[in-house]
Amino acid sequence: MVRTIFRPTIVVIYKRKWGNQKRIKVFTNLRNPDPILEDYKGKFIPATAEILDIGVGEDFIEIYKKKHKIS
Repeated sequence: MVRTIFRPTIVVIYKRKWGNQKRIKVFTNLRNPDPILEDYKGKFIPATAEILDIGVGEDFIEIYKKKHKIS
């Protein structure tokens, strides 16, 4: 019996330490958002970045693009 591991879509909106440009990053290879939140070395997003929003699910891609005016 083969077990498949559910991996949700995780959407992160962040901005770097310098500048106001907001960026979106979508992760599909993680089980939960904990590694992103606990990442202090900058493996997933830059270490000095400020996370503005984080959501689990594909619907958040369009919601956050409208909310933060990202094209």
